[in-house]
Amino acid sequence: MGGSRGNARLVGFYREALSRLHDPVAAWAELTANPQARRAYQRARGQEVSPVGDAEMTEIAAAAHVHTIAVHGPDRVAAHSTSTLSRFVGLIGGAVLVDQPLAADQVFGPCAEVPEPADWAHAALAIVWGENDRAVRSPDTHWLVAGRYKGQKVVAIGRHPTRLSDETVVVRAGTDAALAMAMGHVLLKEFHVEAPAFAEHAKHRTDLPFLVRLRERAGGYVPHRFLTAADLGDHSPTAHLKTVLLGRGGRPVVPNGSLGFRRDHAHWNLTLETDPALTMYGKGGGAAEVLLARFDEGSALLRRGVPVVRVGEHVVTTVYDLLLAQYGVARDGLPGTWPTGYDDALEPYTPGWQEPITGVQAARAVRLARELGETALRTGGRCMIMPGRLGTEHADTAHRAILPLLVLTGCAGVQGGGWVRPRAEGERVVEAGAYFYLHGDRWRYDGTDVGMLSWVLGEGLFNDRVPASVLVEAVREGWLPMAPEYDRNSLDTVAEPSRHACDDPDHPANWPRVLTLAHSDQVDDCFLHHLIGAAPGLPCADQSAPAGKLDLLLGASEYADFPLPDVRQLAETFAKLAVDHLGTRRDFVRGVLVERNYPETAALLAAVPGPAVRPEGMPWRTLSGRMHTFVDHDWMHEYGEALPTYRPPGTGQPVKPTLMVRHRGQQG
Repeated sequence: MGGSRGNARLVGFYREALSRLHDPVAAWAELTANPQARRAYQRARGQEVSPVGDAEMTEIAAAAHVHTIAVHGPDRVAAHSTSTLSRFVGLIGGAVLVDQPLAADQVFGPCAEVPEPADWAHAALAIVWGENDRAVRSPDTHWLVAGRYKGQKVVAIGRHPTRLSDETVVVRAGTDAALAMAMGHVLLKEFHVEAPAFAEHAKHRTDLPFLVRLRERAGGYVPHRFLTAADLGDHSPTAHLKTVLLGRGGRPVVPNGSLGFRRDHAHWNLTLETDPALTMYGKGGGAAEVLLARFDEGSALLRRGVPVVRVGEHVVTTVYDLLLAQYGVARDGLPGTWPTGYDDALEPYTPGWQEPITGVQAARAVRLARELGETALRTGGRCMIMPGRLGTEHADTAHRAILPLLVLTGCAGVQGGGWVRPRAEGERVVEAGAYFYLHGDRWRYDGTDVGMLSWVLGEGLFNDRVPASVLVEAVREGWLPMAPEYDRNSLDTVAEPSRHACDDPDHPANWPRVLTLAHSDQVDDCFLHHLIGAAPGLPCADQSAPAGKLDLLLGASEYADFPLPDVRQLAETFAKLAVDHLGTRRDFVRGVLVERNYPETAALLAAVPGPAVRPEGMPWRTLSGRMHTFVDHDWMHEYGEALPTYRPPGTGQPVKPTLMVRHRGQQG
C-alpha cells in the first residue's frame, strides 16, 4: 500500500481518539470539538508532517466529510471544480468552486443545459479557452480525447501552449474578451448581416428579437430596459415579466416562454409570433444614435446608430440591433462612428483593433471566427467552448464576451455543442473568487469604492459602497450563489426560518469546514490566517476576525493537511460511514429539495454519465425563457455591461458578483 505525508499533529490526535472511540466519525468529532487540539494541528500546517498510509488518510478525510455534513451541513464542504474530488463533493451536496464566473447563468439561465462530459466526444470543434491544463482539469477529460478519434478539432486559447490541442492561440493575460469581441464582430457581419445563416435560431431560441426601450441621455440614447407587457397597458400581476417582440404586421406580441406567460391570456395573439422581427432596420421608424460604454480608452463612449420604431410612447429597438451597434457592424444609413473594415485598429471591436491588445494577428482572429461559424453551420451546432481561468479581475465580463459566440452560431443546447460546465441536479456551484473573498475575510481589508466600476453614464448606484456590501446584497437577492447559504444545516430544516450565512461569515456556524484545492492560486495572507490558521499568518490581521476556520484542507498546497486521496476509495469509505451516520436525507438547495442517498455515493460516483437530454422547446430560466446576450438588470446597466464588452486588466479589482438572471432580479 502506498503512503503520503500528512499533518503530524492532526494524525496523532486522530489516532489517539480513534483508539478510545473505535469510530472514525466520532474520533473526528471529538478532535474538532477540542479547541486546543484543533488550534495545535492548524498551526502545524505546513510545518510538521509525517508519513501516513493512504488508507488511514482516506479514512480521516471520509470521516471529516461525514461529520461535517451531519453536524454543520453539506454546504460547509467545498472543492475546486478542477480537482479530482469535485464530482464527489457535488454528489454529497458540497459547494463546487468554479474559477470562471457563472456567466452561463447570465446568458442561459440558472438551469442552463450545459453538456455532460460524455457529450464532449460529440463535438466537431472544441475550443479550450483559458488555463485548462489537463493535469488539473476534471477527470472526465478523457471524453474530449475520445472525440479526437472521431476527427474532432481542438483549439486551445490561452497564455500557454497545451499538448491537448491541434492548434494553440496564445493570448496576452486578461485580454481574452478582446479576441472574443472581434470574433463576434466577424460572426455578426458574415453569418448574420451578409448571410443570415442562423436567423431562425436567433428568432426563436435567443433574446435577439426582443424589444429594448431607449431613453434619452447626454444628447443621445442609452439602452434601458426590455419592453414588457406592462409598458403596453397590461395590468396582470406578471405583466412586468413578459418581454415583447414584433410579430407579423409589426404588432407587439409576448411569445410563449416569457416568464409569467399564460396560455389563456387572451390579450395576446400568439399566431403573430410565427415570424418575429429580428431587426427594426427597414421598418420605417428612423434611427437613433446610442451611447455605449467603452473601457479600453478610459471613460470614452461609443456613438453608433440603431434603427428604431415607436411602440406606444416608447422608442424601441431590438437586442440584435443593439448587438450590431456594440460590435461595430455597420449598415447603410445609420448614424454614428463605425469601423472602416476588419483592419481598422481604432474602432472597437474589429480584428484589427484586438491585435495590439491580445497579440493575436487580425487575420487569425478572422479565421477562428469563420471556422467556428462554418463548422456550426455544417454540423448543426456541434461546437463547444470549455472555459478555464482567464487571469483577470474582469473574468465575468470576459466570459460574457465569449458566450455569445455560441449563441450567435446556434451551438447552445445542442448535443455536442455548448458551454462546458457540467453540473448535476442539486449541485451547489459557487464562484471561487467570491467564496474566498467572503470566507478568507479579504473584505475586512478592502475599502474600495465599488462606484469606480460604473461607466461614465451610470446612475451612481454604487457610489460610496464597498465590495462586501455589494456581495452580500447579491447573495440575499438570489443573484449570487454562495455556500453556506444559511446559518444552519440545510438537511431536514426546510421549514425553519434562517438567516443568510453571508450576513455574519465569521460566526462559527457559517464557517466552511472542509476544503479541497486543485491549485494554490487562492493561498494568500488572508487565506493563510483566516482559513488555514497557519503561522505566521497575516502580519496586520484584524484581531476581531477568526483565525483557522477550516477543520480539514486537502489538495495542492504545502499547507494542506493531506494531498488528494483517491476519489473512489474516498467515496467507498464515505459511503460505509454514511450508513450509520447519515443515511438518506433531504437537502434544501436554493429553494429546491434534493434527496441524497449518502450510502449510495460510491455507486453514484461510479455511474458513467450519459449524453445530456435537451427536449426541443425547453425554455431557459431567463426573463424571456431564452438564451440571453442582453442582461437587463440595474447593476449591469450601472456597470455599462448589459451588452458584451471588454474591460482591460488592471482597471479596478472590486468584487463584482456574477448576477443570476432570475425574474425577481428584474425590475420594470
